[in-house]
Amino acid sequence: MNILEVSELNVAFPTRRGLVRASQNVNFSVKEGEICVLIGETGSGKSVIGQAVLHLLPQNARVSGSVRYAGEEILLISEQKFSRLRGHEISLIPQNPTGSLDPLMRCGQQVAEVLDVCGVPKEEHSSRTTSILSALSFSDPELVAASYPHELSGGMRQRLTTGIALAASPRLLVADEPTKGLDYAARKRTIEMFLNLKRRGTDSVLMITHDLELAEMIADQAGVLYSGELVEFGPAADVFSSPLHPYTKGLMAALPKNGMTPMPGMCPGLAQLPDGCYFHDRCPTPCEENHVHPLMHEVCGRQVRCSRC
Repeated sequence: MNILEVSELNVAFPTRRGLVRASQNVNFSVKEGEICVLIGETGSGKSVIGQAVLHLLPQNARVSGSVRYAGEEILLISEQKFSRLRGHEISLIPQNPTGSLDPLMRCGQQVAEVLDVCGVPKEEHSSRTTSILSALSFSDPELVAASYPHELSGGMRQRLTTGIALAASPRLLVADEPTKGLDYAARKRTIEMFLNLKRRGTDSVLMITHDLELAEMIADQAGVLYSGELVEFGPAADVFSSPLHPYTKGLMAALPKNGMTPMPGMCPGLAQLPDGCYFHDRCPTPCEENHVHPLMHEVCGRQVRCSRC
C-alpha cells in the first residue's frame, strides 16, 4: 500500500525576476515501510517537495497537483485539518536541528513533550524517552536527556530531533538534508541511525538529500531531480548501479569511489528555464531536436526523462 502519492505536483514562486518554477509535474509514491530518497544538486527543488507534503510552503507559493497521504488528499486542505496530521502521523526531521530545539528546555523534556501530546501516561515518559534515545545510538541516553541542546554536538542534536520526530510513532517520516553541515564523525553516526531505521523495516521515510552515499546505503526507491523535475525514478539499487539518464550518470561519476569526475556546466536558473530539454547544454550526447521537452517514460522498470533512453 502507498502511504504517500505525489501526482503532477507544481510549485512556483513569484519574484521580481519572474516566476520561479521550483517543482514541475513531479510524480512518485512511497510504500509503507519503504525509504524513498530524492537526490539532486542544490537548487534542484528537493526541499520544496518535502515542504509541500508538510504544508510548510510560504504563503506566496503557487501550488497545484495532488498529494495523497494514506489515500486522503492533503495538498490543499486547511491548516486546521492538516494540524491533526503534522507531528502525529507525519513528522519532520528538520534541516536545521539547532533552530528547531528549545534552548531553555532539557532534551529529555522535549521528547517527553511529544509523548504527552500523544497521550502516553506521564509515568512512562522517562522510560520511553530513554528507550527512544538508546535506539538512536546515544551511549548515555540518561545524560543526553538531562542535557540542554547547547551541550550537545551538532550530530547529537541531529539525532535528538530524529528522536523527537519518532516519539509520536508517525506513519511517515520526512527527513530534510539530515547530514548537511555535519563533520565526518557526526555524519557517520547519523548514517548508522538511518541504517537502524532501515533494518527495522517498519518506518516509511521520504528523505531529501544531496548526500549520494547516504542515499545509496538506505534507499529502497530513489528519485533524481534536475531543475525542478524528476529525470529518473525507480529501485535505488538499479539507479545507483546502472543509471540511465545522463544527469544521473554524471552524479554517480562524481562519487569518490567512482573517481570524482566533475560534471561540466551548471543547472539553468529556475526563473529562466530553457525550452526543450533542461539538461541539453550539459549532456554529453545531446539530442538534435532540443525544442522538444522529453517526457517521463518507462525503461527497464524505471521512469526516465530522456529521449535517448
